Amino acid sequence: PNLRWRLVWSLCDCMDDSASLYLQCRNPSDKMPFCGPLHTKFTLGVVKPLGARKMVDGAAPSTNLSSYKIDMNLSHCFTKGESNWGIQEIISADDAADFVNPATGSIQVFLRLVLVCSVPPSISSSEMDYPSSKVSAEVVSEEPRIILFDNFLSKSDCEILMSLAKPDLQRSRVATGTETPSRTSHGTFLTGRKEHEPVVLKVEDKIAQCLKRAEVLKYKSGYRKPLIKSEALQVVRYRKGEFYNEHYDNKAGNASHRAATFMIYLSDVAGGGATYFPRSTGRPSTGVGGREGDQGHQDQGSKGHFWHKAEAPPGLRIYPKQGRAVLFWSRLTTGNEDMASIHAAEAVLEGEKWIMTRWMREVE
Repeated sequence: PNLRWRLVWSLCDCMDDSASLYLQCRNPSDKMPFCGPLHTKFTLGVVKPLGARKMVDGAAPSTNLSSYKIDMNLSHCFTKGESNWGIQEIISADDAADFVNPATGSIQVFLRLVLVCSVPPSISSSEMDYPSSKVSAEVVSEEPRIILFDNFLSKSDCEILMSLAKPDLQRSRVATGTETPSRTSHGTFLTGRKEHEPVVLKVEDKIAQCLKRAEVLKYKSGYRKPLIKSEALQVVRYRKGEFYNEHYDNKAGNASHRAATFMIYLSDVAGGGATYFPRSTGRPSTGVGGREGDQGHQDQGSKGHFWHKAEAPPGLRIYPKQGRAVLFWSRLTTGNEDMASIHAAEAVLEGEKWIMTRWMREVE
């Protein structure tokens, strides 16, 4: 069916002195049903005119003005429940007047949209088995560098992996190999015959394919070193009240051995269980310090969001969502440890949290 889109300005829920810009997917009419999750990539932004408009031989003011843009490349799976996605706090009240076009008295916004794929309405995004080329990839933090992959694994694959790991779970240990009160979960490595299970081989292939993507390899004006497997896949379970305090993922300070971490959420979590990066700069800079994402309190469906700002301290929280994956680097391009990569697995408040982790090293 034909779909209608519109751009929506909104005051921020937690900061009423700034405005957010969202892309909204709308039904053309009540008779036209929503066609299901729409996996979409788009660029959204605003234009700030520079200089004054001048009359040319009595003609209307020229529209060819020097200007600069505040824009961001985004990706989102639009559904009935999540029909809006955009840039939060893109313009503050103090800066708004600078963005007004003097000729029109309005703010110019722009949108470049590419519909990646659509899926049948009878199949939810968590039930879909997306090929790696169709998995969304989005940079959600520059320091440390974090890339979010939604719909990386299907619900079926997640459940098989949890069943595969469950019989061999043991008390988790820290990188030095000792048990500690700072880490109270249980986990196991998928080694031996489990490494050759079809679902494990499938995960290995999807990770390898995602690591070849431009979002992973490109960095600023150049490229990062490719990532390769460092250790076997590990599955970890957190029950109610279990957690892992702030830590670095590298082994005893060896940033080259665990240069990056690819983590997959195998389950939804009823409450708590966020991965917290206290030193994260949050969303890549848009020039006004904004961060983007659907907001919502944790007891109001936060499993569909990747960060939560209301009542939260600085940093970035990524909430568990079944099938979601996160890639973050513990090593800077200089080879030094990224001190901003410190993170914590916050305590599970309700239910269980299951994750799968793959540590990787860089090709030297």
